[in-house]
Amino acid sequence: MFLALVLLLSACVAVNPERSRGEKASDINVELGIGYLQQENFILANEKLLKALKFNPDSAKANYVYAILQERLEQYEVAEYHYERATSLDPKNSEAANNYGAFLCRNQREAESVNYFLRALDNPLYQTPEFAYTNAAICLLKIDQKQDARKYLDKALAANSNFASALLVMAEILFDEYNFNGAQSHLDRYHLVSRPSAKSLWLSIRTALELDPNANVDEMSKLLETDFPDSNENQAWLGIK
Repeated sequence: MFLALVLLLSACVAVNPERSRGEKASDINVELGIGYLQQENFILANEKLLKALKFNPDSAKANYVYAILQERLEQYEVAEYHYERATSLDPKNSEAANNYGAFLCRNQREAESVNYFLRALDNPLYQTPEFAYTNAAICLLKIDQKQDARKYLDKALAANSNFASALLVMAEILFDEYNFNGAQSHLDRYHLVSRPSAKSLWLSIRTALELDPNANVDEMSKLLETDFPDSNENQAWLGIK
């Protein structure tokens, strides 16, 4: 199961006037690097972030953003080094801890990853705990720890009842447990707050047919075929159509 990278980068980095010249220069280059990264201009992002690290190797923010960039560039050893450094330099940076956890989960290190999601959640000022709760749940599902996964999804939805990712993952769990009414309820809520995806449409089709073998799924199937013609979900639908 794919675990989406959560990018929660501020539009700018505040430059503290009491900091040293090198620290100020580092902050400015981090700001520029974030802008280029958001534009997917990886060459200039790399240039600015390397300058930021040169001016201040102990900048947690520079290490964190550089780690994200290196992961995008598939330089995984470099990314891991800077994720580790960022979370060590600033243990209260919940975004860095969450993204490092996601990185570890994507690299089949699920047990380690959950520790970083929990670290992110240890910060009472973390503004988006639903991300870490949902990422923890997705990662635990990869190692068949469904009970704990459901616990974290419940917490994600308690933090944000309209969090689309948690709604969809919970719908999948409920479907697998033959709780088709519960799955349908979560899918309905998902489609109120998010655009349909190939996964949500295919799950909705299957759920509707489980509830009523004669259900009209034309609208959902047409969306799937039109918007996601090359998806695995559409191929599966065409196989039973």
